Amino acid sequence: MPKLKNKKQILFYFVIILFPFFLLLILELSLRLFSYGDDLRLFSTASDPRYFEINRHVGERFFSKFEKTVPTPLSQYFLKEKPAGDYRIFVLGESSVQGFPYDANLTFARILQSRLQDIFPDRTIRVVNLGMTAINSYALLDFADEILEQKPDAILIYTGHNEYYGALGVASMENGSVPVWMKKLRLELVHLRTYQLIETGLVDILRMIHPPTNDEEKATLMEKMVGKDLVPYDSKMYSEGLRQFSDNMAALLLKFKNAGVQVITSDLVSNVRDLPPFRSMRFGIYPPADSLYQDAERLEADGFSDKAKEEYLQAKDLDVIRFRAPEDFNDIIAHLADSMGIYRVSLKSIFEDHSLYGVVGDNLMTDHLHPNIDGQFLMADGFLEALRSHGMIEEKWDTSKIKPCAYYRNNWGYTELDSMIAVLRIKHLKAGWPFQPETAVNNFRSTYTPRGIVDSLAFMTIQYADFNSIMAHKKLAAYYENKGNFRQASKEYLAIAYSSPLDVSSFYYAADLAARGRDSTDAIRYLEESPGSDTSSYAQFTLAATYSSRGNYDEALSCIRRLESLHLDKRTLLQVEKLKFNVQKNSALNVDAEKTLAVIKRMDPSFSEANGRENQIILIPEKIRPYIDRAEALMKAGQASQALDVLKESNSIHEIPYADLLIGKILFAEKNVEALPYLEKARVELKGDPSLIYRLCVLYVIKGDLAKARIAMSDFGKLQGENDPQYRELKTIFEERVSEKK
Repeated sequence: MPKLKNKKQILFYFVIILFPFFLLLILELSLRLFSYGDDLRLFSTASDPRYFEINRHVGERFFSKFEKTVPTPLSQYFLKEKPAGDYRIFVLGESSVQGFPYDANLTFARILQSRLQDIFPDRTIRVVNLGMTAINSYALLDFADEILEQKPDAILIYTGHNEYYGALGVASMENGSVPVWMKKLRLELVHLRTYQLIETGLVDILRMIHPPTNDEEKATLMEKMVGKDLVPYDSKMYSEGLRQFSDNMAALLLKFKNAGVQVITSDLVSNVRDLPPFRSMRFGIYPPADSLYQDAERLEADGFSDKAKEEYLQAKDLDVIRFRAPEDFNDIIAHLADSMGIYRVSLKSIFEDHSLYGVVGDNLMTDHLHPNIDGQFLMADGFLEALRSHGMIEEKWDTSKIKPCAYYRNNWGYTELDSMIAVLRIKHLKAGWPFQPETAVNNFRSTYTPRGIVDSLAFMTIQYADFNSIMAHKKLAAYYENKGNFRQASKEYLAIAYSSPLDVSSFYYAADLAARGRDSTDAIRYLEESPGSDTSSYAQFTLAATYSSRGNYDEALSCIRRLESLHLDKRTLLQVEKLKFNVQKNSALNVDAEKTLAVIKRMDPSFSEANGRENQIILIPEKIRPYIDRAEALMKAGQASQALDVLKESNSIHEIPYADLLIGKILFAEKNVEALPYLEKARVELKGDPSLIYRLCVLYVIKGDLAKARIAMSDFGKLQGENDPQYRELKTIFEERVSEKK
């Protein structure tokens, strides 16, 4: 009996001990069931379930609920299942890697991917940019296992500037002062919804007790991240930062090495010439940083450039506000890489080689450490050469396919708007601490007055959290298009395409607008750069038509052969055969043209070559074909208003001339003069449609634009002949309008 009693007591205490954990388990499962909190995995399933995307919430791992402005990564996608032959590169780092103050189209990772894809056209190269503002080596180490699950072929690392003030850094507001084991414990617990619930509750209570002031809300993330602002050189906290960086980087590199993944790491670059130390003070045996900086300026002015360079670097290292990594970090990077057999590149040396007297300044930097556009291209060039020299991707590279950096710099997808957004982001940054005194309030948003359309749109991206650069580019493109500046509108869409390289529609928009601007060379380039262009019926058809219009019939026929190798529906195939017939006739391949004509007549007995004119050829992108088909069915059923809604929705996805034509016809039938701009846009591409020209002529007469009406009437007469009843009708209403004007 005593033994049985002891067993019951043991069971009782065991249940008592486990009961709280059981309740926590029930709470956790319930919170997940009701979708409370956030999934903080690095990668999440995209809207297309074949793809992963970088989780927009992943930054919450490192930033507590106290900080409303949680940094987010770039929008990046890659296939869940890695296809055979694909080469997958992940890029790790902080805001410089993310591209600040620019957006995704101007990051060195995006530039690198484009250059690598050109060098290896028969392989798919995917460069995934994991850079994120205000993180440091803790975050990179935390990501490592999840990156390895995605079967990377190579890892590129550029990190170190945020080691003191970045999340979990030794001087950071974000858990900087807690012991290392507590930082690591939080990184584990933060995935639990129960932990998120408790943290959110605590934040709400603290915000009620001490609500943030208006000045605190205006502060930049750079200001908010600082816990202990002064970190003198060789101080205890300085040494803790070195140890933190060394330990985390050693663990990170060892993980990748043990997994057999090739790594290239780089030393760090700072603006040392054109940015004086943020704060100076004498500490121990070391002089104030500003005195060394002033010495460097004098030495440079006197022609002692080598000595001046040393003084500039020492002044940066002695700056007690540590937003720029000291040279000791570069020593750690070199030591770890060399001792572990890790490849490394010296971006610092590359930047110095492109700077006066080897001293990096505003020539390559936007502020204290973020590279400008030239700097981003140099970073891409440096990593590209490192990949090549170490025989990565393939042992021997075809050097004939390596275009110079200047080619990409001159043909890249960015515009004045990108540069202006960057300028305003830097102005906003520099309007606050540490660029201004600690007591200064950052009033940039409330005091800046934009001038002009580009400046205004750029400022809106700073002023409003829900207005991003993609929206700004689209609004600017619409502005240029309405002004008839199709080439510049095309450039805006190219910038969007380079920001989202898997978004094929932006490439198509850019190509369409370039063609409307009579720039067939760029139109061809954009179509060829579009994702999956070789297997896209729309891209190949448009390329064939564009080449044909230029008289490049061999290239046009090559595109048509690619089209014929695809699995096309009967309607699309008929359009292809019509285009093929026209190309063959124009290139004097008469025997082939007769054979093609026979094929067309079997498919479409109504096809004719009346008056020697080419039949109108229209190809509709697969993405919007269902919308066009539905709209045409509604129009046949007499449901014009519903058809109009469908067509406008279609245009919001991808505007094409045929949709504009249908919208114009519906509005014209309703006697609505708003039909005019739609019909004018359609006319740019659909030149041989007499019904379109007839409607335009009528609308020009109604609006009193007799010059345009006369041209349209003449064009109609050339197509249909002056004996056509509709031509005589146009002539009558035109002459009546002329008489009224008199």
